[in-house]
Amino acid sequence: MKDLDHNLKATCCAPGHGASGLRDIVKLACDSQQVGTCNGARPEEGSAEYVFGRLVDMMPLDQQPTKDACNHLANLMQEDEATAKDGPADAGIAFLGQFIDHDITLDATTKLGEFAGAVTRIRNFRTPSLDLDCVYGNGPEVDPWLYEPDNRLIFGRGPTERTEEGANPLDLQRNINGRALIGDPRNDENLFVNQIHGRMFITGHNATMKRLADITDNEDRLHEARAELTWEYHDRILHQFLPAVVHEDILNPMLAQARNMHLEDLGRLSWASAPAMPVEFSAAAYRFGHSMIRETYRLNDRPGREAVRVFAREADAVRLEGFAPVDKDNNLDMGLFFGSGAQKSRPIDTRLPAALITLPDSIATSDKNLAARNMIRGQHTFKLPTGEVMAQWMEADPIDTHEKVKEAKTEGRTPLWFYILAEAEAFGGKLGPVGGGLVAGVLLSMLIRAHSPALRPYRGV
Repeated sequence: MKDLDHNLKATCCAPGHGASGLRDIVKLACDSQQVGTCNGARPEEGSAEYVFGRLVDMMPLDQQPTKDACNHLANLMQEDEATAKDGPADAGIAFLGQFIDHDITLDATTKLGEFAGAVTRIRNFRTPSLDLDCVYGNGPEVDPWLYEPDNRLIFGRGPTERTEEGANPLDLQRNINGRALIGDPRNDENLFVNQIHGRMFITGHNATMKRLADITDNEDRLHEARAELTWEYHDRILHQFLPAVVHEDILNPMLAQARNMHLEDLGRLSWASAPAMPVEFSAAAYRFGHSMIRETYRLNDRPGREAVRVFAREADAVRLEGFAPVDKDNNLDMGLFFGSGAQKSRPIDTRLPAALITLPDSIATSDKNLAARNMIRGQHTFKLPTGEVMAQWMEADPIDTHEKVKEAKTEGRTPLWFYILAEAEAFGGKLGPVGGGLVAGVLLSMLIRAHSPALRPYRGV
């Protein structure tokens, strides 16, 4: 796809855009390509076709940091493993966040660094509604390969399960080529999200189905079990995930607003007319979790087992890359990832482990710096607003220019993703007004639209 910037104008097609007040921002944002492309419209209820949208206007390429500047800034972000510090969140929170991402967004068409064009033409292949479609697929009639005859979800069944002594009963079901047979294949891309998908959600569904044995109709029992597991999932997002990643000064007022179930009064933006999946969220704000990744993790307490690297070097015996059967010796001790005995994630800040600064060939054959990929995708593929512009739109106090931004000579043009990390760094390792406002705003608005029972405790019910 060729860059279409020479055909575009920086002005929005909506009359009076930029002067109608904060509450109208998301109603008027558009791709600035042609009259009629504004993104306030949402898909009709029950629609199978979901697309992306914008909260604020696309920023022209001549106002963006260059790709070279993004690469320079990315190369300054490698964490010093010897001085790395723990953050406030449990180690599993970063991977729970990855699972949530896979449940609500999938862009399978754009290319890194190539302008995507009108985001309203880009299909989102996941339902942006926190409905666990990444676990349940389209149900047993459409995706029967996910289900047992009684509508339990299949777990731990590989092609050699009954004949191979070393088969892993806590791995995902797999085909003869070792590929996981699940609702979203990305939940097998590393050991950690694999185990969350299988051991939190598949086993959670099956345990609920067993508990609901008095419901004799399998279809009714599936419906009730999915509803209960989805409620528990929403509760986990509200009580475990969001408090771990969003600073309480940002989150608590938004939770208080969410109890009223009014999208117009949720944080610094009105979400009533917002697109179902804003690219400011999917291509920047929600990529904050990369900075939470540790270089090494303890998997379990098996004798002689030491911490292992995220992406093992050739000499290492334990390799954690996904899309392959999981050795039963690598099954996670979930107590090391969630709860009082858990390892900690790194704080949300402007540092990434070396494993993500130089990705292995199994993950990326070119453009191996994940930080650079994030910034180039945001600012060049989607022409997102810079962090400074986004902060201004959200009426958030701007942060001081980060020293790494100064060194990369991108003052005033900070990539949105980096700005959100720098803001979190200033807020003690949790997301601040811009990052937290976007992340909590999108997730809470989804829960409000779903009339989630998980919000009831916040409403005093």
